[in-house]
Amino acid sequence: MKSWKTIGGSTIAALTLSLCLFAPRLWLMRTYLPGTFQWDRAHTFLKQCEAPFRRDIEPAMAWRILPPLVCHAIGLRGYAPLSVPWLGVLAATGYVALVLQRRMSDGRAVFGGTLLFATTSAILVPTTWLGLNDAWVWFGLLAIAFGRTRWSFAAAALLCPWIDERFVIGLPLAWLVRSFDRNEAVFHRSALQLLWVLPYLLVRIAFAGLAPGQDASLSLLRQALAAVPVLLPMAPLGWWMALRAGWVAVGFGVWSLAWRQRWLALGVIGATLMALLSVASDISRSAAVIVPATVWGCVAFARWRPAQAPRALLLVGIANLAIPAVHVTYTKLDVINPLPIEVIRLMRIP
Repeated sequence: MKSWKTIGGSTIAALTLSLCLFAPRLWLMRTYLPGTFQWDRAHTFLKQCEAPFRRDIEPAMAWRILPPLVCHAIGLRGYAPLSVPWLGVLAATGYVALVLQRRMSDGRAVFGGTLLFATTSAILVPTTWLGLNDAWVWFGLLAIAFGRTRWSFAAAALLCPWIDERFVIGLPLAWLVRSFDRNEAVFHRSALQLLWVLPYLLVRIAFAGLAPGQDASLSLLRQALAAVPVLLPMAPLGWWMALRAGWVAVGFGVWSLAWRQRWLALGVIGATLMALLSVASDISRSAAVIVPATVWGCVAFARWRPAQAPRALLLVGIANLAIPAVHVTYTKLDVINPLPIEVIRLMRIP
């Protein structure tokens, strides 16, 4: 009972603090407002929930059909589907608390690591922009990295690519973290589990050659690649804003590895970030794919210095609350304000 209290308390407290310091723009969320970060993807998501296989939507959302299918199947209508991303936020944050609690007995360490996760863009994006199911993807990658059962691995690999293709890009890093956490060889027979993602890849390849009017994936990819030179100057800031103090945990996790493993980890992290930059312009949002390495860094530090871990993780979690956060999308910066500012704005608008 005590462990579940720790997990639940850490989850709720971390999310509450995150929302207080990095609040949604409530004044923009009162009614549908086209042309804003807060509503553009939400509009498409709600249209998909009405008819999951409709094609008159933006190409980036065409293959992200699992959440709309679920919402449609259970009869969610109107704005009700917008609750599904929030359920993902709770699930992902709660799972991080569970992973940390399994490895640390001190509640301060569990809370600190959970707070660190809850103040990265993995949570700040789906809580400040509407209709984004990112947290379900990060939940899946965390299940790959830290899950104890084969069914959890299979479920994540089969389902999560249909939420967002970023899952496939983040899968190698999640597998690497899994190998480090279990102290197993990276290239082992168990790596055959990665084939669970093959059905998704085969379907995407099979439809990639269709005419642009039927499937715009190739056209979208060409546009994203063409934008890379423009995005490169913004990339360091976007990557920093994705994790902020979370990079400290990533850095320690890499440092704790053997020499060859360090270079492998750095190579995979770098390749993951560049792959994301090549397919998406929402730099800080996409870089949340790295969060399994952030959680791994917390775990690695607790193994190395168990006595110091509670205080250290608590401090790094609090530090992430204090460091300003900004969404970096293409060449635009969208500052995330504390809740009092957003409440004042909401009250001033008639």
